[in-house]
Amino acid sequence: MSQKDTAIEVFDLTFSYKNAYPVLDALSISVKQGEKVGLVGPNGCGKTTFFLCLMGFLKFSSGQIRIFGREMAKEEDFKWARERVGLLFQDPDDQLFCPTVLEDVAFGPLNLGYKPKEAIQIAKETLKTLGLEGFEDRVTYKLSGGEKKLISLATVLSMQPKVLLLDEPTNGLDEETYLG
Repeated sequence: MSQKDTAIEVFDLTFSYKNAYPVLDALSISVKQGEKVGLVGPNGCGKTTFFLCLMGFLKFSSGQIRIFGREMAKEEDFKWARERVGLLFQDPDDQLFCPTVLEDVAFGPLNLGYKPKEAIQIAKETLKTLGLEGFEDRVTYKLSGGEKKLISLATVLSMQPKVLLLDEPTNGLDEETYLG
């Protein structure tokens, strides 16, 4: 497989929480661009920890991560990666922090350098695509759990990532919402 076809490469990744056994122990995986991969395992097996290492939120003790061929060695590399890889957190309360839905969904594009008018337009289009028109002025902390999950997804999609990491994406959603 050529490097240009690969989105994520992980070699011998090891991570342990303080004074504990390794949660990730020499994990290796390669994911091609456009490929869909599901990580399945019991609670506490390291799925979320793996995503947090990929995004640079947790510092792994050994191994190597490459995203689109670029080695993730320092914070600058992970910042670059976060502009290309979107992470939907397991708990939407960890992702939503602005007073209104529109502000939350526009936050990512603003951080990517879009002008406020452009960021708002992107946010509105993303909400419309997800069938969430009319949510713009709603207060985020007053949303239901399922609504928070969908708005969190909108915040990630508004940044137009090349790769999506979805941590428990259907948690808190009813079947009609996630099956369609």
